[in-house]
Amino acid sequence: MFFLSFLFVSACSEDSAVPKEKETEDEQIIVTEDGMVTFKIYNTAKVSEERIETFKQEISDAYHVIQSSIQTSYIPSEHINVILNKGNQPSWGFRSEIILFSDRRNEYPLVHELTHSLLGYGNNFDDNMGYLTQEGFATYMEDQHGGQFSYSHKLMKYFTDSNKVIPLSKLTDLNQDEAYFRPALVEQKDYTLQWMNYTHSCSFITYLIDTYGLKKFEEIYNQDRLSEKIKDVYGKELNGLEKDWLDFIQTTQTELTNEDKMKMGYFYDAVEAIDQIDYSIFIRE
Repeated sequence: MFFLSFLFVSACSEDSAVPKEKETEDEQIIVTEDGMVTFKIYNTAKVSEERIETFKQEISDAYHVIQSSIQTSYIPSEHINVILNKGNQPSWGFRSEIILFSDRRNEYPLVHELTHSLLGYGNNFDDNMGYLTQEGFATYMEDQHGGQFSYSHKLMKYFTDSNKVIPLSKLTDLNQDEAYFRPALVEQKDYTLQWMNYTHSCSFITYLIDTYGLKKFEEIYNQDRLSEKIKDVYGKELNGLEKDWLDFIQTTQTELTNEDKMKMGYFYDAVEAIDQIDYSIFIRE
């Protein structure tokens, strides 16, 4: 989801119908080249016709790269509504509906949300399979093919240097991962905690894909008993892969530049709130 104040992240939840008040808005239809999915665009943001035409091409391109990335057993909906909205609100990717809000550059997190809608999430867009691979891969795909960039590796360098790394054992524990990926968003520190978890998951998944390839990652995507699955697929315990990943971050990544921080737009607000987060979150159990 979008962070309401200054952060961008994306998420998904249960299926949702198009609100009645949006049914009369301008709409556009696009059918994928393979004829498998029809997208209906609701232009509630009243963006220009030129932008809509560009967005239709973005949908076609995003559909192609996502369908060409990994294969899952999930069968997407034949009809997906895409609703363009104004404002800095949460964006969501459901089974048959994608609700998008733009950033300050009028870019939408389409690739991230469409990754959820096309590849599946949980058993039926629930949290039964956790969050790490789904949100990590969606953010990875947005980094690679979308209009928004997470700076995940450089941010992990900052977190490690600041001794503010959240153990992956916590992010893969179904008894507590919801508190990290879906905290009650009341204070700024809550938004920052959620952003940190998306950043951790994206950086770790990016490391796995770049090091071991997409085919291995495909075997752990949206799977239950993730820690066990990781050991089966990669031949290492989760904490061993975590150490490899963090060593990679420390030895290969440079610090964020001032230009990076300015492009992010939210860096200084975010890091100020990190110190307000309960430090026990960063302690390995």
